[in-house]
Amino acid sequence: MLVVCCLMLGACGRSSAADNTAICQDLVNLQATVQFLAAPDPSTTVGEVRGDLDKLDPTFQAVHDDANVPDAEDNALLDTQHAYRDQIADMGDDTPFAPTMQATASIGQALLHDYEAVRQRLACPSGLEPG
Repeated sequence: MLVVCCLMLGACGRSSAADNTAICQDLVNLQATVQFLAAPDPSTTVGEVRGDLDKLDPTFQAVHDDANVPDAEDNALLDTQHAYRDQIADMGDDTPFAPTMQATASIGQALLHDYEAVRQRLACPSGLEPG
């Protein structure tokens, strides 16, 4: 009986990981975007940052809807994204981002941290490549 339960639990664990393949691929595809937002180039404009934050929306919403990610983790991810947006909300798209870098540095690092935590939670395979 114990062996059967262990085998069943193992199979469930594998099927959950397999179920996460699509969202994990989406997260991998966004890795460069998240890394950019964690430390934007000083020559970047607010519009470029805003555009990259917008790229995250569908995948971050999918993470939020995924039962495998605890609410505390997916809410942290969304809250950080919203905090980033709030910092640049009143700025025009052509505004240089450099003067805002100090105010957004900790937010960008938190976004990267929360993103990595979700990837770990979903047990995303290390072999996935952006594509």
